[in-house]
Formats: sequence, structure tokens, C-alpha cells
Amino acid sequence: MNMKRKILSILLVLSLLGCQTVFADETAAAAETEKITEAAESSGATEPSQEEKQDPTAESVPETTLAPTTDLPTEPEPEAEPTTGPAEEATTAPTTEPATEPATEPATEPITEPTTEPTELPMLPTVLQIDSRHLFEGMDATYEQGYKPKVENGEVLIVVPLRPTGELQNREIMVSLELGERDVPFVIASYEKVIPLTQEVTVDGSETVELYLAEFRLPLKDTRKNGTYPVTMHFTGYGLDAKEVKLSYTVFVTVSDEVMEAPVQPEPPRPSVSYGPPKPTAEPIVYISECSFEPGTAVAGEPFTLTLTLKNSVTTKEVKNMLVTVIPENLQINLLEKSTVIPVDRIGKGEEIRLPLHFSTDPNIEEGKHTLKFQFAYDSSKTLKLSSEGSVVVDVRQPAELSYDGAALPVKVFQEDLVTLSVNLMNTGKSPLYNCRIDCDVDGLNSGGTIFVGEIPTGENKMGRGNLRVSKEILGDVKGTVTIHYEDAFGKDFRKVCQVSTKIDPKPQPPEEKEEEQKPSLWWLYGLAGIALGGLAGYGIPWLIRDRKQRREDDLRL
Repeated sequence: MNMKRKILSILLVLSLLGCQTVFADETAAAAETEKITEAAESSGATEPSQEEKQDPTAESVPETTLAPTTDLPTEPEPEAEPTTGPAEEATTAPTTEPATEPATEPATEPITEPTTEPTELPMLPTVLQIDSRHLFEGMDATYEQGYKPKVENGEVLIVVPLRPTGELQNREIMVSLELGERDVPFVIASYEKVIPLTQEVTVDGSETVELYLAEFRLPLKDTRKNGTYPVTMHFTGYGLDAKEVKLSYTVFVTVSDEVMEAPVQPEPPRPSVSYGPPKPTAEPIVYISECSFEPGTAVAGEPFTLTLTLKNSVTTKEVKNMLVTVIPENLQINLLEKSTVIPVDRIGKGEEIRLPLHFSTDPNIEEGKHTLKFQFAYDSSKTLKLSSEGSVVVDVRQPAELSYDGAALPVKVFQEDLVTLSVNLMNTGKSPLYNCRIDCDVDGLNSGGTIFVGEIPTGENKMGRGNLRVSKEILGDVKGTVTIHYEDAFGKDFRKVCQVSTKIDPKPQPPEEKEEEQKPSLWWLYGLAGIALGGLAGYGIPWLIRDRKQRREDDLRL
């Protein structure tokens, strides 16, 4: 009986532990229970003795685990003899297994779903790319149009525009050339340079591009063969992440001016040795051979472009490392370049280059001729620190400005009337106006010709007047123009046109019938007045004579 109670207690503990964990297997618990029951029945063991109860190895189930068994009804246990051996092992073995079960955590923990955090995309490496869309100076076609290097004057010009996808350290790249091993038409040398990041303007001037512009001039050998020769360019730079950026690009140079080997000439006799100073040779002089203005003249307050043609005076030496310094004598002429010093790479032997410079003038600059001076500092292939000077005369014009008022006709005119047109002309510019005149072209109004006003000095005004005869053949609304012509000091003609209008009405006629009806009444009045005056005169005059005569006689008597 006690053994059954103990088995029931163990079963109850196992059921409680199975409710607390999701990982307990009901099938395993049932098999374990059956095993324990069979062991107990086969051993026929009785209740363990008091000494076995005190043995810690005999019962290792903690009190907290067996606490739920206190709710069951208990009966007094009969005393039994202590037993040892297999029975003891059978009774103690099954009790130690459930004691370790509580170590398993209950399956009530919340299940957390894995969260996916956004991952950052790796930074793309910086690479160098050929600018295939833009056309720069020295190029006959873009790279997408099939660029070919220029071959002229015994040298090859190679231009390669590069645009990196990211920023480079020090904003520069190193470039070197690989010309081939043998049978090349180029002069073999070490070609290597550092290319800075620059702002380059396209040939048409429509766009400014920030890029690395690699430019090489390769001299050709005196003897060369026709053909197409590859030239490989190696570009090297470093990105901001300190990683090396490389690009190798090959252009093909076509040589068509084959020069064969010249026949060996006999060696001329050697001159006698002279210990005097070496014979001097001519050094190049850079001078301004031509200049042009765009637009044709410089106008006060407006920008203009001056293009200089700089020529190398000698055909035996080239000009290198030239600096052009602009020195305007009049401070009201402003240079619009970034600096007054403009660098020029080179001028070939006996060649010339065109140098465009942008200027502007102040609105109040004096009209007339002004001088721009230029200084040229350069090196030749033999001598350093050469210099020369040049100057250009800029003819500045003040714009011709004129305003007017009074160029209007009366609202209504009559046929065959004479209408006066008065226009007040005012010179509002800073230079005199010449040959000012007024033309009136209105249907039905005859001006008889041009109204000449003449010269108007600066800041003054003149009145132009003319008489217009109204036609007797046109009636109604008429429109036309009043045109004002004037010229500046250089003979350039200007004009201003004003729209005018008026209405021509018929000339009013006098009422002749009413005058004829009033004539008889007036003659009657005049006749009556004459008669009355005649009667008074005929009566009054004799009376006055008689009265005067009578007075004389009375005086004589007295």
C-alpha cells in the first residue's frame, strides 16, 4: 500500500513537471512510470528503513518538488524491516530522475522573431573614365566621334580628357607614355607629367567642364615611315580612401608624311679653331601681329573681347613658358579674366597663336582712344628670361542717347488747313548728336520734306518745327509715323519711330443765304439814319449861323 502511494506521488510530481515544460515527452514519462512499477513489483521490497530515509543517496527529491503531495490523504505507515540490495536500488533509482527535471526551464519564454537590420552598401571604388562627349582645344573630333591625334609641323598632339567617378588625393594624377620598342616615328624619350584638375571650356564655348586634361606633344623623327602606331598612356592616382586608381588607354597615331633617309653628304671641311667668343644667334621676339574686337567697337558700359595674335619672330627657336601681363593705362577699362597674368604654353618656330581677352568699360568713361599695354616674359630653347612688350589702342564710344516729346498731331484737322508739328529733341547721352532730322509720313498730310534740326551738343535740346498741309481729298481717320534720325560721332545712324494719328474733317462753309436776307433791312436803316442826320444838319447849321450873327450885332450895339 505504501509503495502504491509512493508511486502515485511520483506520478503526480511527473505530471506537474510535464505541465511546466514544453519539451517533456508524455510517451517517455509513461514508459518511465511503467518501468518503475515493474521494478517495484519484481523486487517485492517493503518500505525502506529509517536509516535509508536518512541516507542522502536514498532519496534525493527536494522538498519543494514533493510539496504538492501534502494535499493527499496520508495513512500511518507500518514498520518494515530494512532491506538492502536490488530492492533499494529499484526504489531509489526512479526517484532521482524526476529530481533533475525541474532544472529544465518552462516553455513560457516569449519567442522573438529575428530582425533584419538594413545593411550599408559598400562604397564603389573610384575609377578614371574618358570624357567622350566634349570637344576641347586641339581636338578635331570627340572620342565618341572617333578622335585621332593631330600630326602636323613635325610633331604629334595627343589630347586625352579624363573624368574620375570620385575625388582624388591632391586633385592630380600622374601620366606616362609607352611608345613601343622599335620602328616608331616618335623621338624616344621619357614622357611623364602630373596633370592637375582644371576647369576647361569646350571649343564652342557653351560649357565649362571640370576634368583632368592630359596633353602631350611628341616630336617626330627626321626619318619616318607611314603607318598607324599605338601610343599607350598610363594614368595613376589615389582616391580619398588611399587606394590606387589606374587606367591604361591606347590611342593610334597615323603618320602620312613619310620622310626617307637623306643621302649622306660629304663632311664639310672643318673650320679653323677660333678661341674667340661664340657667334651670337638671333633670339625670338614675341610681338602682336594683329588684333580684333568683338563687337567691332568698344561701347562704354558694355563688355567686349580683344583677341591678340602673338607671333614668334624667328623660325629657328620656339618660345616656351610665356607669361602675358595686361597693363591698362585707364582704370575705367576692366579686365574680366581671373588674373592680369595669363600663361601661354608655347609658340612654335615662326608660328603664331591667338589669345582672347575679355574686358568691360565703366559707363562714364571718356569717349575716345585708350591704350592697353602688354608685357611678354618667356624662354627660348637656348636662352632663359627673355621679354618684349606691345600695346593696343582701344577706341571707346559713348552710346548715342536721345529723348523727345511733342511728336503728336491735333485730334482733329480740317481740309486745306495748315497744321504745325513741333518736336522737342533732347540729347541725354555723353557725346554730341549729329544730323538730327524729322520725317513725317501721314496719309493726307504733306510735310513738304524733311525737317532738319542739325547738331545737338551733350546735355542740350533743340526744337524741330514743320508745317503740314492738310489734303482736300481725304476725309476721316488717318494714321502714320514721325521718324527721328540722328548720328553719333562715328557716323552711325540711329532712329526712333513714333506712331501718330488724327481725323480730317471737311472745311466749314459760310451761310450765304442769311446774309442776302439781312441786306435790305440794313440799307433801310442806313437810309433813315442819313435822312435824320441830313435834316438835323440842314436845320441846325443855319440856326447856329444866325444865332452867332445876332450875338455879334448885339455886341456892336453895346
